[in-house]
Amino acid sequence: MMKKSERNIITDKLVVEKTGRTLEDWFIVLDKKGAKKMKHADIFDLVSNTNGLEALGEWNQNLLTTTYEWNRGLKERGEKEGGFEVSISKTIAVPIHVLYSSFTDDKLRIKWLKEKMTIRKATENKSARITWSDNETNLSVDFYSKGADKSQVVVQHQKIKDSKMATKMKEFWGEKLEELKVKLEK
Repeated sequence: MMKKSERNIITDKLVVEKTGRTLEDWFIVLDKKGAKKMKHADIFDLVSNTNGLEALGEWNQNLLTTTYEWNRGLKERGEKEGGFEVSISKTIAVPIHVLYSSFTDDKLRIKWLKEKMTIRKATENKSARITWSDNETNLSVDFYSKGADKSQVVVQHQKIKDSKMATKMKEFWGEKLEELKVKLEK
């Protein structure tokens, strides 16, 4: 069963509204079809081809698949094929080019982030794909303009080895992005 500290990413209300049955009703159907022994893509395929679940649409079918995996203990929150992934975002009152440069310019980045990283690919004011200092995990960093003097950064730290480290990295990035916000908004 799902831990009380975790939440479904799709609600019973929506599922009942669209299908006439509860999440647990559908989970029992999936159990009977062998979903507990399947990988995510196979469970999603099963969900998308299960009579009665068409009304959810592809997006909600994927959410149902993930909620099923969490509920049945097949994977933990944030767990992906290649490890765990955490995502943190922060909106900062600066133009997008300032926020982008604070990640991609070594001289600017060192003012708020001491860890070494290797930028593998960058698209100006849009994204950066980065190898983290441990040379094992990756960052996918995306930038979004929220107006002339406001922008958002989304950091996804990928391929983290376990949930304990994922929790630490989520806290780390939360602190670092807050530190960046304070420095840039001075």
